[in-house]
Amino acid sequence: MGFGKLLEQKMAEKNVKQAELAEAIGIPKTTLSSMLSRDTSKIEIEVFLDICRYLDCDPEEFYVEYVRKKQKPLSPSFVSKYNAIDDNGKKMVNAVLNLEYERCMDKHTPNTFLFRKLSENKVSAGTGFDLNDPDQWRTIEVIDTPEARQADFAVKVEGASMEPDYYDGDIVYIALASEVPVGKVGLFMQNGKGYIKEAGKGRIISRNPEYEDIYPTDGNIECKGCVIGIAELP
Repeated sequence: MGFGKLLEQKMAEKNVKQAELAEAIGIPKTTLSSMLSRDTSKIEIEVFLDICRYLDCDPEEFYVEYVRKKQKPLSPSFVSKYNAIDDNGKKMVNAVLNLEYERCMDKHTPNTFLFRKLSENKVSAGTGFDLNDPDQWRTIEVIDTPEARQADFAVKVEGASMEPDYYDGDIVYIALASEVPVGKVGLFMQNGKGYIKEAGKGRIISRNPEYEDIYPTDGNIECKGCVIGIAELP
């Protein structure tokens, strides 16, 4: 069971509707809808704790239940065979299991590297933030991916107008470009403010229908780069 399904179950137990919960914890309804529809949820810890408080459930128990329901149970056949072997056989099975566990953990530990150009200035997927101040770059540790290596810099998104593709708090990689093809997402400037938006014909587009698109009639729109990915943090 994914996070969204478990959250939906908890809401049903308390007879809490989506609109009620979203308003109570101060997030857009679309953000909550995205949480419920995802198999796993990208959720800020503060939001998770607010949800638990409103639904009157223990955060640790909620998390343990989520992890437990994600696990695939052992087949009855395996359990039966394991119980039938003697202590020496169990020791051999456990030894192999431990070796394979360590091998898989080493295999799935991703490489990281220091990405040195994350802007301290946030850009908006909503109302816009001033980017005219001199850039103040900082270094962050990220999962090593082709997008991370190719990016010229990264910015943090604030706002909800590009949900469900880009969420508040996402760090997006930018490749410098003076133009972005229609349908692609880029970093745009208007009146000194930066926006993460989809390139459209004669406008830049908000993918969240609750937000309006932005037109050049309100000021010249300048493309600064193309969004090439979202940073993965270790």
